[in-house]
Amino acid sequence: HSIETPEKRLVAGKVATGNLTLSAEHQGGNICIEVSDDGAGLNRERILAKALSSGLPVHENMSDEEVGMLIFAPGFSTAEQVTDVSGRGVGMDVVKRNIQEMGGHVEIASKQGKGTTIRILLPLTLAILDGMSVRVADEVFILPLNAVMESLQPRAEELKPLAGGECVLEVRGEYLPLVELW
Repeated sequence: HSIETPEKRLVAGKVATGNLTLSAEHQGGNICIEVSDDGAGLNRERILAKALSSGLPVHENMSDEEVGMLIFAPGFSTAEQVTDVSGRGVGMDVVKRNIQEMGGHVEIASKQGKGTTIRILLPLTLAILDGMSVRVADEVFILPLNAVMESLQPRAEELKPLAGGECVLEVRGEYLPLVELW
């Protein structure tokens, strides 16, 4: 799966540069977010072989959508190499679980050699939650207020450095670790 190398794309009759499309729209009480690419698509045979060797329930009449949903199984990965960001089998499982915890669901559609679309449906009520904006470097993120317990603005002298370059902040007699977001 994923976007092929420029060389492989040209051999497949595609332009050298891959396309990634992100869209969002309101659909009957839900927000629908779609992420699509024009890459290699999911490899049905490879996914089924990995699922079978991992002990996941598979059968020969599985639809393409059912096969695609196997990538969301805990620990599932078809990566041949493990890197810092792929191959460990934790990414898509976490995505699906977090979406379900928000009352939504995820769907996948893929055509081998043509690309993949991942569709996330979330209840519209999530789109109108109160939020707190947080700036990290040049990016702004919105945190749902129901997930924010407290907001502090410590002064530099209140930060206590630890070995290894980490810092803690003392708040009401308790030391809290600081996590850098950049």
